[in-house]
Amino acid sequence: MLKIRFSDDPRTKQFINELFQNETDPEGFIVNKEGRRVIDSDGQEITLEELGVIKDGSEIYVKKNFVSLVNFYQKFLQSKK
Repeated sequence: MLKIRFSDDPRTKQFINELFQNETDPEGFIVNKEGRRVIDSDGQEITLEELGVIKDGSEIYVKKNFVSLVNFYQKFLQSKK
């Protein structure tokens, strides 16, 4: 059985965010090094609190909810066909 666990530890999320050279703006949205808000896999701005996954080998951000995760994997698997 597949289990997915999202870390809600703010320090872990901040560490991961900084690895990608991102910051957060005063409203909590992830901002890239060019100063623009990061867009998630569903085309929406994403806050650090909402962050669930950053796809390995890219900068595709996925929110920490089941619907966003399923949509991401459907898009990703469809592009592999």
